[in-house]
Amino acid sequence: MLLLVGLQTIPLFGKLTYGIIAVDYIIYIISFFLLFYSFYFFIRKQHLNKKSIRTLIIVGLLVVIFITVPIAYIYVLLLAKEVFDLNGSAFLLEFTKYCISFLETNFLFAMSGALMKIALLWYDNVMKQKEMEKQLVMGELALLRSQINPQFLFNTLTSIRTLIEHKPEKAIYSIENLSEIMSYMLYETTTEKVFLEDEIDNINNYLNLQRVRYNPDFISFDATEDTSGLMVPPMIFMPILEYVFTFTDSFPRTPGIKINLKVTGNNLSFEVMSYVKENKKETVSSVNLQSIKRRLDLLFGISNYNLEINSENNRYLIELGITL
Repeated sequence: MLLLVGLQTIPLFGKLTYGIIAVDYIIYIISFFLLFYSFYFFIRKQHLNKKSIRTLIIVGLLVVIFITVPIAYIYVLLLAKEVFDLNGSAFLLEFTKYCISFLETNFLFAMSGALMKIALLWYDNVMKQKEMEKQLVMGELALLRSQINPQFLFNTLTSIRTLIEHKPEKAIYSIENLSEIMSYMLYETTTEKVFLEDEIDNINNYLNLQRVRYNPDFISFDATEDTSGLMVPPMIFMPILEYVFTFTDSFPRTPGIKINLKVTGNNLSFEVMSYVKENKKETVSSVNLQSIKRRLDLLFGISNYNLEINSENNRYLIELGITL
């Protein structure tokens, strides 16, 4: 703005001395700094509510006028002394012209300071609101995760108790798997994202716990070999697996559960096929999947993932597609 004001002095070269042009420009600079920073430092958040905005406008106009009059007087005193030779209404009229001339630019200076401060306050408010939304989302995700883990732990301990009674050698192996899963939950899932290969290892530990309940070939898991440093939210697949194992028939054809995890470019697909118990068909179709979908919504947004559940006879297919 000071540069634009300076450009307006170019037509004066040759008509006025350099000293007069310099004094003229310096007076505008002083006017700019007084108005710009008066409004910039004065305006606060409390001034921007509906009750205060009208008062702010009125006070702002008065401040502009209050600063403009002495600046115009100094300008006339230094560069237009002939105005003081006028008397009465002629002096008042000529002085008013100078005041109005300064008032136009001073109003722009004041507006620029006010708008700059308002823009920064708005930006600060938006960033704080986003931070609050992020904290709420993280809290909700933590709550959803806490709803998943206790159920998984209960089911696993029940299985291990049965193994201890009938197959103690397998119980030791299961306890080791459970230890690795709990370590992963405690120390790895506190971050927003983990390496996909770590998530695959956790899935394998979980499936190893489940395999002791079925025949060795009942569960099939094929995962992409090239994870190439890809990262995903922790425990993103576990709710789907727990959901599937709750209603899977333990005596169908083999394999009874087929799991495929594949990455193609930026797209990750996770598919689970299982056979459902005959007496659980209606229960499965009515199971509340809102917590799973809600977590996916919070993590990826509605447009960055796709979750489909299809059924045919006793066979269920769950397909999750994610844009990484």
